[in-house]
Amino acid sequence: MLDKNKYALFLLLLALFLSVAAALEKDESITVKASVWVRNRLPSGQNVTIHCQSKDDDLGVHTILPNDIYNFEFHNNIWGTTLFFCRVTTSYGQGLYDFYKYSRDKKRCTVCVYRVTKDGVSALSTVPGGTDFFFKWQ
Repeated sequence: MLDKNKYALFLLLLALFLSVAAALEKDESITVKASVWVRNRLPSGQNVTIHCQSKDDDLGVHTILPNDIYNFEFHNNIWGTTLFFCRVTTSYGQGLYDFYKYSRDKKRCTVCVYRVTKDGVSALSTVPGGTDFFFKWQ
């Protein structure tokens, strides 16, 4: 009886493994490393303070010097729910925005590029036909 249970468990685990492998093969955006790049484009040599995190990872507070870039990389989770949000603070305003949201960005960018300006944060698509968008200061 014990051997039948082991065999059934083995078949169940094999089926689960093959299902996950097939899902990953269909959606390569889950297995590709993604990155976020944020450039300080404020006038007059002002710094930007940024604090990014996900549900699982707090990337800490960083200062972006004038015309400099802050970036981070990650792999999407297998559930397709990866989300990184960042609080951006400048002398012109501040806000908390979704800088990477799998459902929005999986086809828009693998390198997601943002510019911080005096009016807010602009997102630039890095793929043909992708959508640019803009976050105003809150």
